[in-house]
Amino acid sequence: MRSLLRDGRFAARSAQVLVALVAIALQVSTAGAVNERFLGDLQVGEHFDIGAPGKSGPRLLDSVDYSNVSNFLGQAFVNGGSEVQGANRITRLIADDITPDGQSGFDVIEITFSVANLNATPVTARPRIRFWFDNGGAPGAYYNVPADVGFSFNPLTFSPGVTLVTGSIGPGLFTMPGGRFWAGLTFDDNNGTTGATQAQIDGLGQGIFDPADIGSSEDLAFATTGAGSFFGTSNPPGATFSFGGPPSPASFGWEFISSAPTPNTKSSWGRIKNLYR
Repeated sequence: MRSLLRDGRFAARSAQVLVALVAIALQVSTAGAVNERFLGDLQVGEHFDIGAPGKSGPRLLDSVDYSNVSNFLGQAFVNGGSEVQGANRITRLIADDITPDGQSGFDVIEITFSVANLNATPVTARPRIRFWFDNGGAPGAYYNVPADVGFSFNPLTFSPGVTLVTGSIGPGLFTMPGGRFWAGLTFDDNNGTTGATQAQIDGLGQGIFDPADIGSSEDLAFATTGAGSFFGTSNPPGATFSFGGPPSPASFGWEFISSAPTPNTKSSWGRIKNLYR
């Protein structure tokens, strides 16, 4: 009986050790692994009609590092070029150059971006955002501070026109860059579950906004050659383009808010006053 008990205890302890070793192995294997983050629902903000320039209300936020979501120029640019990859229909990726005007090195806690729907009817799709270091005026190495940064959100139904949407970012996922970087957006049908047709997916894109209230963006954007997610892809295949400057520069609606408070300086007061222009 004692022998059986000892054997049973040994087996139980062996099983516990095995479970612990498996858990450690999983931690080790995933510690260096980089995974895209799926962040849930987006919050819907202001909506604009295509062909009708508009201005959103003042955004008095303590830690705005870049903001170009106030001055809608009435126009939009579609991603287009969707393809079916596996079971998922996904568009090309379109990115904008972003030069922040805030404190770098802090966690980005909120991102606002624009989604344009140039279809005549509402379309349900999944937005996915990606980031790159700048490399001489084009997306270069994939942005990886603290690790490869890429976020996807739950599918959302977008009405015709341009809608500002906001996603909350958890701590430790995206460190605010200290200089110019690239922010890109692609759309998919969530593996065929949204019901969007090819034409509807191809009619999604981003609204054109200018000038930025905080930070700056040149008349410069980037389009990938083909469709795809491009998460973790450095130097994505594609080309930059511009619209020739005002009245329609290639600047899309983005806003980044970090966890660091804006210092109470003459500079920050100027930034706040700019929000009331």
